[in-house]
Amino acid sequence: MSTDTAVIEPRMSVRDRLRAHGARSWYIGAASGLIWQVILVGNVLFLDRPVLSKVLGLALLAVLYTVFMLLGPIIWHESIRTRLIAIAAYWAVSCLLFPFIGPIAIWMWLLVVSLAAFINLPPLLAIGTSVLVILVEFGIGAATAFANGILFAPIVTAVGAAGFIGLGLISRSNLSLKLANEEIARLAVVEERARFGRDLHDVLGHTLTVVTVKSELALRLVTIDPAKAEAEIADIERLTRGALADLRLAVSNYRETNIDGELIAARTALDAAGIESHLPESVPPLDPAQRGVLAWVLREGVTNVIRHSGATVCWVTIDRHSLTVADNGCGPRLPATSEGNGLRGLRERSAQAGAELHIGASTRGGFELVVRGVS
Repeated sequence: MSTDTAVIEPRMSVRDRLRAHGARSWYIGAASGLIWQVILVGNVLFLDRPVLSKVLGLALLAVLYTVFMLLGPIIWHESIRTRLIAIAAYWAVSCLLFPFIGPIAIWMWLLVVSLAAFINLPPLLAIGTSVLVILVEFGIGAATAFANGILFAPIVTAVGAAGFIGLGLISRSNLSLKLANEEIARLAVVEERARFGRDLHDVLGHTLTVVTVKSELALRLVTIDPAKAEAEIADIERLTRGALADLRLAVSNYRETNIDGELIAARTALDAAGIESHLPESVPPLDPAQRGVLAWVLREGVTNVIRHSGATVCWVTIDRHSLTVADNGCGPRLPATSEGNGLRGLRERSAQAGAELHIGASTRGGFELVVRGVS
């Protein structure tokens, strides 16, 4: 029961917040929580109270349940003070149930601690709110000699609060990790674009400057020395052809797989798959051919770990002549003749680079992919 901060913005209208994609997860979780309120509704039906009192109590419960379903997405991005006021107001309104259904209304307060846990309050405030609710429940229970099973209400609320707050912390941690990974990926793209811009400047800047100077010279020589002007124009053609070839080479190198980018992508993919990753923070000095081969091995190896291994941990080691991808999963199950297109293509690419690809059982208990002899 969480709300995705990436899609519910603080300046959105209430209507837009309720329709935002991130609100859907709240509705699903809130509906699941309301299932347990069937017990309270059932108890109300069998209370020894006037029919009108029970009808009014059920009507107020329906209003409170509806507000609970809608409140999360509405106040998620409001200030902490506003969120606390909203919870306090919800709790206060729920107290209007007491004249109609009596002390069993405290079973309704499980929703109050649920709100405190899941609307992005700081953990200490969520815990404090839950403790306050539980203490009030105990007080009401003691005042009524814990009749009608009220003794269990604060116990259930305490257990529920612990679970809700724990889930809320996990949800926030996962969201923070997701946002951090997205930021890392964005920065990697920005850095790659900057690198490409620098490469283009280095490739074309000097050549275009020379072409400009020679063009001006040829223009002045056209009427003075046509033969020399023709030679300058021929030289300009040679320079532009060379620049075009350099540009094509730069674009070709840009399209090649980059080992640094693959490390970032591998860490992001493994984290997203819930697999603990142990990857090097940097890559040793490598020539372009080595970087290309090792990048492809890393990509294919990590893809296999995520798709087929069932692993919980993945290790990657890189040195100047080899790369190893290992996991603690189920290990190799197919013979080499049954390799998929990815591994088969990787073996061919490694052979072209003069390297050997080894696939087999890992000493860590799972699958291991090693490429050695990259030169």
